[in-house]
Amino acid sequence: MLLELLSRQHFASIDDIRRATGASMPTIRRDLGQLEKRGLLRRVRGGAAPATTSSTLDEAFELRRRRNAREKGEIAVVAAQLAKPRSSLLLNDGSSTLALAEELVSQQKPLWVATSGLNLGERLASAAQIEVIVIGGALRASSFGTSGPLATSAISQLTVDTTFIGCDGIDFELGVRFNSLLDAEIAVAMARQGRRVVVLADASKIGQRALAGSTGWSDIDVLITNELDADWRDHLLKQDVEVLIP
Repeated sequence: MLLELLSRQHFASIDDIRRATGASMPTIRRDLGQLEKRGLLRRVRGGAAPATTSSTLDEAFELRRRRNAREKGEIAVVAAQLAKPRSSLLLNDGSSTLALAEELVSQQKPLWVATSGLNLGERLASAAQIEVIVIGGALRASSFGTSGPLATSAISQLTVDTTFIGCDGIDFELGVRFNSLLDAEIAVAMARQGRRVVVLADASKIGQRALAGSTGWSDIDVLITNELDADWRDHLLKQDVEVLIP
């Protein structure tokens, strides 16, 4: 409940926290201390604030998942409609693709899905109709994603109907961007193996160059986002990228 509160506002006073949780002051102090030790928030004078980070790479995944959760859920509903029954999919790790995995589970369609996200694989495996392959490799605790040569080698052996890619940024000229070279490498490998490549990016990612490039607009078929201005729409139209907005 504390993390949900801080995902909606940049500062929560002690009174805000008491109203949201109904907890006693000793409980609030204990929980704030535990969450601060885990790097999920900062204790500040009079309350708490979200953890300060320079990039999403360093954030606890749970806090990333909660950020713009409603928008990610709306994007996931549109993305899931592109996954036809008995089709094959590739999903990289991330909070947007986790939202898609949850939507696919709720729709109960028969699918074949390979993913580099351990948390995605666990969620997808709860649906009997979905056959799940988890791609092996080096595991990064901050994202629950696998990467490295073992992962890219496994991906290169697959050919799927649709690759879904979540990202850290979308650049006007350069395309899909990431805060991690390892994440960029996985996205490139997955994009090569999909007959159709779909990018999931809420509006906060638009215009964010991030550290590492991966897939240019010429290799992307569809962008699903919750908000996009006319200049971006015209630019992507010229790049033959279809834009879908919930």
